Amino acid sequence: MSKIYFIRHSKAVDENKDGAKDALRELSQKGKEDAKFMANRLKMYDVMPGAIFSSSAKRCEQTAKIIAKTLKFKEETSLIDELYDISFEDLLKFVKNIDESLDDIFIITHNPSITEICEYLSDSSIDNIPTSGIFCVEFGCKF
Repeated sequence: MSKIYFIRHSKAVDENKDGAKDALRELSQKGKEDAKFMANRLKMYDVMPGAIFSSSAKRCEQTAKIIAKTLKFKEETSLIDELYDISFEDLLKFVKNIDESLDDIFIITHNPSITEICEYLSDSSIDNIPTSGIFCVEFGCKF
């Protein structure tokens, strides 16, 4: 595994019309536009993931689909229930268990864990990865 792209889902609607739970919130129109914009930025730099792992939350799934379609990613996106509301510690364990033969992994999930793991892995002070934000960490050795 050489690079992990940590991607925060795009902007979601504030709440479901019928009061459904948070995991079912969909992308707003702005969120859809932002996801497409960021996917085109990845495309501009010839970034093609070896795998996409996404939280099973609707807004993450929709973000993943937009990115995959824009990049013409041919594999299935893996929807992972545990990436929804995951703690920093569990996200770190998840990363450590990714098949090392895969290159350029995308992980699409939520704050605060996405910001925390990016700060930890990069030894940086980020404060907040915004919606549609992408943070890439490159590894020069086994993780």
